[in-house]
Order: sequence, then structure tokens, then C-alpha cells
Amino acid sequence: MTLSLREHINLLSGTDPVMLVSVAALRGSTPREVGAFMLISDNATAGTIGGGNLEHQVTLRVQAAFADAGELTKAEIVRFPLGPGLGQCCGGSVEVGFHFLDADSQSELRDVLTDIADQPVSQNGRWLMLPMGDHGKRSVADQNSPQSAMLANGFGTARGGIVAINGAETLCLRLDEALTPIWIFGAGHVGQAIVNALSPLPFDIHLVDSRDAYLDAVTGNNIHICQSDRPELEVADIPSGAHVLILTHNHALDFDICRAALMRGDLGFVGMIGSQTKRARFVRRLSDRGLGAVEIGRLTCPIGIQGITGKQPVVIAASVAAQVLSVREAQMAQNQTTKSASDGVG
Repeated sequence: MTLSLREHINLLSGTDPVMLVSVAALRGSTPREVGAFMLISDNATAGTIGGGNLEHQVTLRVQAAFADAGELTKAEIVRFPLGPGLGQCCGGSVEVGFHFLDADSQSELRDVLTDIADQPVSQNGRWLMLPMGDHGKRSVADQNSPQSAMLANGFGTARGGIVAINGAETLCLRLDEALTPIWIFGAGHVGQAIVNALSPLPFDIHLVDSRDAYLDAVTGNNIHICQSDRPELEVADIPSGAHVLILTHNHALDFDICRAALMRGDLGFVGMIGSQTKRARFVRRLSDRGLGAVEIGRLTCPIGIQGITGKQPVVIAASVAAQVLSVREAQMAQNQTTKSASDGVG
């Protein structure tokens, strides 16, 4: 999910003192991830580190420091337990970094954020790296950098938000989340509604259809349009682990795409719109075409959350978005568990 930077840039363009506040480390259940950050001035805030009483107390602390310049600390990290004493029941704790930005630092940060505000998001997510000393260059870790790979793969849950990069202590701030690639076949009313529902979420969306008129109606963030006269052939180019949603205007085309996706064996969620009757017919045809129980078992049809029965495109889209978001979260948790096990963390 792309962080809207406009409010940050506007706040940094003022004349009031500004504190950069970030999640430096966490333990247990917490409202935000390491690297989440916000800016606080006397009269405004931009961004969030989780809201609730945690953010309220952090804001009060900053504003009290501004009111008494003699108490203003250039940089510090403060631990906040998220229990009854703070009026929250997460049960974990957050180490919050406070970094005062003088006029020069505000100007530099504003320029950096302005430069990257309109840049596309990478599938690994992006991190803003701010050296803490007088040396080193502020930069953004993109998907090809070793720093980005380190950060995207679980950095920070135990080591805090500051790491040594090229010999400089560097504060790492999360600009946006990693995007999960998803291929949507069918740009009709339901397909367009699903694209609209997923667009503000952390997905890299590829919309495939043979009909130009339907594709021309689609706009939004993180969307790649693919016009193809043979959509089923596009399945071969989908990267491993990507999700697939099948909802074209033609059942025969649905079948061809579905068969190609299930035969891959290395894709993530494979879902198809339809009734239980459509599923039963497809299962029989897939079996007749040589697919076994394992391959067929990868198919989710009908799609959407159980209990939501509305047929309006926006209702279907909300249900499907919740489903694939849930699948994404489960996969990320599994990946982190696997990584922790391989690293010997227990």
C-alpha cells in the first residue's frame, strides 16, 4: 500500500518545528509494523504509527517538548507498553523513535519525499534510509537493492529501526508495503469492481481481457492493463506465487484459463467466479482432461467470503478483496515463520 506523502511534504513546508516519530522496534501484538512513521508539529500531524492512545500520548510528549525547548532532545527511543496503563489491550510493546528535525533536516527530507512521491512501488516495498550522522546520503531502497531485500524479509522485529549501512547508522522508514502480484482475467463489471476494491490495497494488479472497450474504462493505482486475444496464453508468463482470479465473459475461456493455471502448480491463490454447479462441471471436465485431485484441489470456486450472498458487483468485489487479503496475510505469516525457523529463531 502506497503511503500518501503529500501531507508529509505539506507539513515539512511550514515554519513550525517538526519531530519525526517512528516505530523502531516491537514486541508482541502491536498496531503497526517496524518502520511506520509520522511527523508531528505544534499544530499538525502527518502519517500514523497506529492511532489510539499510543499515538495520542506520543503527540502530547512531542508537543510538551516543543513548549519547553530546554527539554527538547535531538534523538531518543522510548518504550511504550500497550497495556491497561496506556488504555490499549494489544498486549505488546513498541519502542518509538523521536528525531527532531531542524530547518535544514526538514528541507532535505521534504526534497527527498517530493522526489519519490510519484515513483512506482516495487514488489518488495520501499524503505527510506536516513543516515543519523552528518555523513551518508538519504536514499530509497528499491526492489533491486540488497538493503531492500534485507528490510522486506523481516528486518526490525528484534533489532530496531536503525541499522548500519555503509558504516553509517541509518534510520529506516517504511514508505509502502510489498505488493502481492495478482492477475485478474476479465474486465467486465465484476472485474472492474474487484480492481477498484484492490487498487488501494497492497496488490500489483494485472488486468487481462480481449476487449479494448472494457480495458479502456479501468484506471487506478498499481494496475497493469493487458489486452490479449488469447488470454489463456498469458498464464504462462505469470510469475511463481502470484494470485489468479478468473471471471471472464465466457465459460469456455474460463475453463481454458483455469486449466492452464492449475497445471502450473506454482501459483498462489487460484479463484474463479461461479456457482457450485459451475464448479462441479469444471471439476469433471478438468478430471477428464487429465488433471488429478491435487491440481483440482488448488481451485477456489465460488470465490468470496462465506455468508456474503449479495450479487451486486461491488458486494462481490468487497468479499473477494477480503478473501485474497486474508490469503496474502496468511502467506506472509507462513513465510516469516519459515524464515525464522531457517534462521534458528525459536
